[in-house]
Amino acid sequence: MREWGPQSYEKLEIFTEYVQGFVIAAKGVSERVYLDAFAGDTVNVLKTTGEHFPGSAEVALGVRPPFTSVRLFEKSPTRVHQLEELLQASSEVVDAKVCPGDANVNIPAALQGLPKWAPTFAFLDPDGMEIDWATVCALADHKRAWAKQQPKRTKVEMWVLFSTSGMVRNLGADMQRAVKAGRAERVAKLYGAWGPWERIWQAKRTNEIDDATARRCYAYLYMDRLASLGYRYLLARPIHNSKNELYVMVFATDHPVGHRIMESVQQKKRVIRRDLKLFEMPEERPQYETPWRGWRDDLPFELPEWVELSGL
Repeated sequence: MREWGPQSYEKLEIFTEYVQGFVIAAKGVSERVYLDAFAGDTVNVLKTTGEHFPGSAEVALGVRPPFTSVRLFEKSPTRVHQLEELLQASSEVVDAKVCPGDANVNIPAALQGLPKWAPTFAFLDPDGMEIDWATVCALADHKRAWAKQQPKRTKVEMWVLFSTSGMVRNLGADMQRAVKAGRAERVAKLYGAWGPWERIWQAKRTNEIDDATARRCYAYLYMDRLASLGYRYLLARPIHNSKNELYVMVFATDHPVGHRIMESVQQKKRVIRRDLKLFEMPEERPQYETPWRGWRDDLPFELPEWVELSGL
């Protein structure tokens, strides 16, 4: 069992509505694929109210029409066992597997056995900055060659947690300490490159920009990287606690229908479950500006070119 704040419940609400919309939109296709890079706990509790709610794996296994292939990636042996029990209780998904171990290692191998022509949705929801850019590239490349040869075909859709607060917190104000602790290298693996994010980090250390601007710049840089993979539509949804932005959920798709569905569920007013109340009013949630292109023009400095990591 794991306890979560209202922001996680909000994220799962959006996720639930989107995956249901995804399978309905893809119901005319005989195969539908779901990938969960950090499948996590099967028993989840909302801290503020004590309510139990399903995790992403349970939600994905429960949509109708069902996904035909499901891959759940998880490192924790305890959670792996729980996910396997969850799969045993699900009879609708024909091809469902739990993949124990590091998702960054296992996802490329798992993709080899999945149909390239099937509509595919990947949920990349780490606790922090654990997802490697090489993994994102593997997902984007999975259907690329096939999609180019087929009209109206698309790459793997992704919804990715990008930890903006984690970027600011982990890099911090002490450059030498962050480098020595390996945190700068972790960020380089997250982006798959050095360069622009280092200049943003420098600007934050020297007070050229504030925390909020740094967080937004880090998120937009990540969207730039996704755009470089050829994704046509990108959406950024900031997720807040009662005080600050915690992370941004970045959605990437080639399909206009997927874009419209996600845009609709992200913009929907939602009840934020902070405590038990008799009457709860839906609240508007903050949105990042779209499109994000051109954001560099507003910076008081120029950003360097990307220096790609070798081996990607």
